[in-house]
Amino acid sequence: MRIGDSLMTIRAFESHDAEELAIEAKDTRKKNTLLWYSYDMADNFFSQTVISLAFTPYAMLLGVQQGWSLVTTFIVISLFMAGSNLLIAIFGPFLGAISDTAGKRKPAVIGCATIMIITAALMTLWVNFWWAAILFVIGNFFYQAGRMFYDAQIPFIAETEKRSVYQAIGGALAPFGSLLGIVAGLVSGAVFGQATTVKTEIWTLAQQQIEEINYTSLRYLFAIASVVILLMCIPYLFHKEVENPTDLSAKENIKESFVSIRRSFRTIIGDRNSWLFYLGWFFMVDAANTTILYMVPVIEGGCQAPSQMITYLIIGLGIILSSVFGVFMGYLLKRFGPKLTFIFSGFAWMAGILFFMIAGWQYKTEVIGSMVLIHQFPWWIAFFGAVFIGIGFGGVWIIGRQFVMILAPPSKLAQYAGFQKIAGRVSAIVSPLIFAAMMFVGDPLGANHAYRIALASVFLFFVIGVIFLSFIIDPYKRYLQGERAPYPGIYDKDENEEE
Repeated sequence: MRIGDSLMTIRAFESHDAEELAIEAKDTRKKNTLLWYSYDMADNFFSQTVISLAFTPYAMLLGVQQGWSLVTTFIVISLFMAGSNLLIAIFGPFLGAISDTAGKRKPAVIGCATIMIITAALMTLWVNFWWAAILFVIGNFFYQAGRMFYDAQIPFIAETEKRSVYQAIGGALAPFGSLLGIVAGLVSGAVFGQATTVKTEIWTLAQQQIEEINYTSLRYLFAIASVVILLMCIPYLFHKEVENPTDLSAKENIKESFVSIRRSFRTIIGDRNSWLFYLGWFFMVDAANTTILYMVPVIEGGCQAPSQMITYLIIGLGIILSSVFGVFMGYLLKRFGPKLTFIFSGFAWMAGILFFMIAGWQYKTEVIGSMVLIHQFPWWIAFFGAVFIGIGFGGVWIIGRQFVMILAPPSKLAQYAGFQKIAGRVSAIVSPLIFAAMMFVGDPLGANHAYRIALASVFLFFVIGVIFLSFIIDPYKRYLQGERAPYPGIYDKDENEEE
């Protein structure tokens, strides 16, 4: 390439960087970020209350009430859940492109929150399996979309140097929404009576017998959730983001969004950092989702926790520490960038899994006369697992959105987050299937060993995710200096040796 051509290329990239920087926030106001954080807590409350605590057991009991077996009901519910995740995986990038093209994200978040509130409230009105399942698909879709739009707001809320720390503080506050969700569930149970217990691990379904059906507290938990989410979202209405609106009509916006998303897809496929990140994200989030989803049965069945109260204490410790270490991860992000911080988070998750594998492990069986003596590690080792899971959980989603911020031009941030949703939602479909399959594989060895085999598959996924992430060439320093994606010359050997 001639010197004149090189100078023109450099000027073109400098012009691109200037255009992208021009639409970002130039300062950070603490009061504004506090108002913005409120949606993060409301979002976590919805996830904990509506998705985790209420919907699955409620729908399981409705299915049994209309004559289905627990296995059949679970399969139907799983299909609805998979369908909802598949929808956001398909439409996420397109919705992100529409938001990017419009230059506004806040209205999209408010719209998603409104639908989440309405669907939760409507679940209370009619006791019907199909009604609940359809409303769940809609509510979960907009919950996922709202999360995507919210994450895309960060460059338009905080200046470059403060983004990692400020978004980490928001991530540290978010688990309080989950804790409030647990409180809401306890209050609903105390007021309306405890619902019939249904264990939703697929390997236990055939052995369960439901003699009496009581779902009143679950039904009204949806109503409680809709009111609390509404109240939690009110502060969000008053925050301000930097907007960069266009004069395009709705029709022109949609047309331009299709063009933009095709370009972004081609760019991602051609950019090694991008597809390495999405692959690493798939494996890391798959393993993280599985760990969270099966935390209770692992602690109770695998670690041999002596009571439900102990199980809740272990989980509570992990949630509290995730808040503490969420802020810590923000400072690590600021100092070392997303690549090294993500790898550190991955090792924390792996350490947590190892402790859970050791806790309660029956490593030796002896027969002495008529006695069978079982040697096993103490259950309380699971507390160490909760500590490391708290470290990993406090950082994984914070780091993920920081990575997307760096890999995507600000004008296309929401659609890049939409592509991230594809990896995340596919993993949400795959992860329970793999864990359940490993449980069935290990079943002939006994439940205690089956849990270890299933956890080993989770550990392996973290290892694979970290390996993919290790090959990323981190452009974090260039991002801090004002450059925006794409980063010319990032894969040149000489340049990387200089860094």
